Amino acid sequence: MKVCKFGGTSMANAEQIRKVCSIITSDPERRVVVVSAPGKRFDSDIKITDMLIDCAEKFLKGEDHEEVLENIVSRFREIAENLGLGNQIIVDIENNLRTRLQMGYDSDEKLMDRMKAAGEDNAARLVASYLKSTGHQAQYLNPKDAGLFLSDEYGNARVLPQSIKNLQRIKSMKGIIIFPGFFGYSLSGEVVTFPRGGSDITGSILAAALEVDVYENFTDVNSVFAASPKLIENPKPISVLTYREMRELAYAGFSVLHEETLEPVYQKGIPVNIKNTNNPKAPGTLITPTRDDSASPLAGIAGGKGFCSINIHKYMMNREVGFGRKVLQILEEEFVPFEHMPSGIDDISIIIRKQYMDDEKKSRIMERIAKDLRVDSVNIEYDLGLVMVVGEGMMHTVGIAARVTKALARHGINIRMINQGSSEVSIMFGVSEDDVDKAIICIYDEFFR
Repeated sequence: MKVCKFGGTSMANAEQIRKVCSIITSDPERRVVVVSAPGKRFDSDIKITDMLIDCAEKFLKGEDHEEVLENIVSRFREIAENLGLGNQIIVDIENNLRTRLQMGYDSDEKLMDRMKAAGEDNAARLVASYLKSTGHQAQYLNPKDAGLFLSDEYGNARVLPQSIKNLQRIKSMKGIIIFPGFFGYSLSGEVVTFPRGGSDITGSILAAALEVDVYENFTDVNSVFAASPKLIENPKPISVLTYREMRELAYAGFSVLHEETLEPVYQKGIPVNIKNTNNPKAPGTLITPTRDDSASPLAGIAGGKGFCSINIHKYMMNREVGFGRKVLQILEEEFVPFEHMPSGIDDISIIIRKQYMDDEKKSRIMERIAKDLRVDSVNIEYDLGLVMVVGEGMMHTVGIAARVTKALARHGINIRMINQGSSEVSIMFGVSEDDVDKAIICIYDEFFR
């Protein structure tokens, strides 16, 4: 058995959905299929999920949301008509959307998650209907009926342990199972979603629960590349990556796979195959527990923007037991996660994403650090970008960091901080946001040109 997942570009229109169904039916082992909401048909198009968010926001503000709702229905209608499906499924989809808005809610987040999930849910119904119309045995399966229960965290849910056992019942179901990605249900019965892009996570959970041979993740590229094709012309394709390498690259900005995807399959040792819906015969990229890293110590280079750094200085900090814990406790109490924490004997820097630091939180955090910890100085630096150099082979190779720093120096890029974990799978370089893209290009040239 295989679990396969198809992303938004694979679901964007009827032509793409026909490709998806052809791929599914070409291999009898592809019995469980996870689908995303329809994505962009062209560069200036709007994703269905973004339209649903817009609709929910207008509804919550008491503004006219009818036009957005009709545009969403129109997108689904266009797909259904071009697939030759009857009008009833469009009536059902419109009723489904209106019911979601009319149901009661006690928080904006609850309504928002309920609406966001409608894209995947109705896309799955469409695909199941089309497969049945072509003579195949297929059925839509709702996550609640399947027993996919998640934590009660709207927009940021995690799978609950009992879900794995519940989902094993799918093994005994007949035909092709079409499963909507991105959402599940809390134990109280409310719709809750994973972080944006979370259909990848749904597929991984199902693959782990069913202990399949491989989890196929179909997207719109032939493979994962050593650097972003948006920055590098004809970048080197990667045939094999380890779980740890892919996790680091996804965290650092590789959008081909959500960064939380690999945890369920990692626990079971299930390989993941990244493949292209538009070129399904291409071998793609295989993600496995180990790889032969002798040919290239580096797997890839990625970068991200939108970070800031809280810099703390206190003389004799290293002698103060519990200082680091106290800093992190302040962040915990403000619900601010941290990314990296490079330090010296009297200095510590906490790198966080700017999205978690509004002006009010920033003021409270800075005041508490200054007052409660009696530091000599504390300041916050914005406009920070992170560039990650990733590869399992780095631990066996001398001079990787030296080559990176020389390449950056040659191009006049100032390194604001460096951080490397004990596993040596990745090295993080902090640079100005304006230098992130240039840094990726010059590091790529150093190692892959």
